[in-house]
Amino acid sequence: MLRGLRMRMRIIIPFNALLAMAIAPAARADRRTMIRAYEYMTQPQGNLELEIWNDVDAPKEGGFDQATTLHRVELEYGVTDNWDFALYHVFAQQPGASLKFDSWRLETRYRLFEKNVLPLDVELYLEGERPADFTAPWEIEEKLILEKDFGRFALVANFVAAQKIMHLYDGHAWEVDAGARYELVPQLRLGAEFWTIQDTVAGVTTGSYYAGPSISFATSKLWLQVGAGFGLGDTSGATFVRSVIGLNL
Repeated sequence: MLRGLRMRMRIIIPFNALLAMAIAPAARADRRTMIRAYEYMTQPQGNLELEIWNDVDAPKEGGFDQATTLHRVELEYGVTDNWDFALYHVFAQQPGASLKFDSWRLETRYRLFEKNVLPLDVELYLEGERPADFTAPWEIEEKLILEKDFGRFALVANFVAAQKIMHLYDGHAWEVDAGARYELVPQLRLGAEFWTIQDTVAGVTTGSYYAGPSISFATSKLWLQVGAGFGLGDTSGATFVRSVIGLNL
């Protein structure tokens, strides 16, 4: 009898733990679903969040043995419910080299209206990057973030431009991200997206194209997003993988 009771306890306790996670309220912070496209969201007023980003970019030649990695540590704060600021410290690692500090980045986002006031939800994004190599120019990135919800289903699009200040001939780029997400329950979302990046250096433009899935899980204190993009065409890499974890402080 005792043995049967112990067996039932072993089954019930893990089940209760999973049930508690399933019914926990979703994180109220800046939760991400997709790996490239930003969604229509900012930090709530007064909320401070720590985010850790990890990117793995594997080329067609050599695969993951020749992958570059990028790691970002971000603090993000809600000035108002519609406006937030974030500071990144970025670290990079080339194949066979040591991890090194790459840049500082300062980001701000502003949601123009509350959700569903306009036919499309509109958000503005601006980022400045100061490379750790002080001989390199500042870089600026602008985004127009659009989203349309249909209940649990949503469509997202980002239009992105990036420039090296006073050094446009050395490099500028534009990017389009398009994605869709579906919310199975408030804690669990599935996403799929396509993106293209068009880089121009010394007057020569090279395009890359990716598509792939993602998944996002959230509790009241943290959220986790993981996804991958697979290169399309000869000018794209083989695989791009990104994971982001956010923690309310």
